[in-house]
Amino acid sequence: MRSLTVTLLAVILTVCGSSLNAQEDDFLDRQTIASITVLPPMGESVPSSARQLSADLFMSKLKLRRASCRLVGPEEALTRIERASLMGDYTGFVNLISQTGVVNRDVLKLIGSAVETDAVLLINLLDYQEEKGSWWYGKGGKNLGRIQYTLFATSKGEKVWESLEFRQHDSKLSTSPYPMERVIGDISDKAVTSILTGRQNTDVRRKKPK
Repeated sequence: MRSLTVTLLAVILTVCGSSLNAQEDDFLDRQTIASITVLPPMGESVPSSARQLSADLFMSKLKLRRASCRLVGPEEALTRIERASLMGDYTGFVNLISQTGVVNRDVLKLIGSAVETDAVLLINLLDYQEEKGSWWYGKGGKNLGRIQYTLFATSKGEKVWESLEFRQHDSKLSTSPYPMERVIGDISDKAVTSILTGRQNTDVRRKKPK
């Protein structure tokens, strides 16, 4: 009887796990996206180490959740873009988005052809702060991060997903802020969940309707 119960439990867990994975993968499947290039992250007012981490951690966490997705990192992306003599077009593409939000569809398709993936992801670190606390004033260390992720389908030449993710850590036990890896790692976890489920956040401060 016990062996039968264990077998049934194993079957239930397998089915539930498969259902959850299928549900998470629905958005990328619907968009027929099996490969993504992560472009060099933007964010002039944040440390370069934070920009690097935002790309590395997003890629590693997405790979854990979606092993079948082929990923191209920022360095390889720039190499392929430069090889295709598109560096000037790429720079103009990124500047246009950052300044106006407008997407140059023709250039996007050219970039997609150069990097040879179904989509490109642009990461924009809007804010990253670390604040040291003080035992004298009874304040712990504090971190704050806001990162915007935008996914473009290269064959369509258009934006298909965008999410603004936010994380704040307030330490109760230390005056030192949390490690950057933890804060950006938490934001990356939320971003990966959002992209797999197709959830889009536009205002992380917006209150839920009553």
